[in-house]
Amino acid sequence: MKKPLLLFIMSVWMFSVNAQNYTDSIPIRLKSFEASRMTNSNKLDWSVICFLNYAKFDIQRSSDGINFTTINSFQADQFRCRQPFTYQDKTANGKTFYRIKVGNLDGKEYVSKITVLIGKATGFDIASMAPTLVTSAAILTITSADNDAATITIANLQGAPVMKKLIKLSKGNNEIRLDLSTLSFGNYVLSCLNSDGELKTIRMIKR
Repeated sequence: MKKPLLLFIMSVWMFSVNAQNYTDSIPIRLKSFEASRMTNSNKLDWSVICFLNYAKFDIQRSSDGINFTTINSFQADQFRCRQPFTYQDKTANGKTFYRIKVGNLDGKEYVSKITVLIGKATGFDIASMAPTLVTSAAILTITSADNDAATITIANLQGAPVMKKLIKLSKGNNEIRLDLSTLSFGNYVLSCLNSDGELKTIRMIKR
């Protein structure tokens, strides 16, 4: 009887330690982050998992996906963090990139994935690729104005294709997982071509 009881106590203790380590290492993290175009504004929606009593959110905007500016900031307690967040940007024009910077009382910060609104009725754009230095796999985020089909091609710097992938795009944000484990180390150009002949490219590094 003592042995089962001892095993039970040990399992509860291990669970508590693991849970504490998890909350310490990731005190605040985003569950979801989406952007959509309204009649007179861009609408941002996100939700978080928060293990602390305080969280700070900086809403950041960019026109090129590289240089971001904070357009609004606010704080929330743990109770507020259990509810979805919404923000409407009424001053954006054309193609706009967004991300959320999340921080806590210890000064630890991280930024969300980048999402983009292309500001037109047709076409698509590459919002981001993460990680930027690829080891085995990456997530390519593409925003499309409508349902579409596209071809992803990865080529070396000499222009020779080393990988092709056919994809289907849904209206809005699309996250495509790319298995790049077979690529050799080096620099590459990833291009995406949709059914209308529109071409977008992004550079990547395999290490």
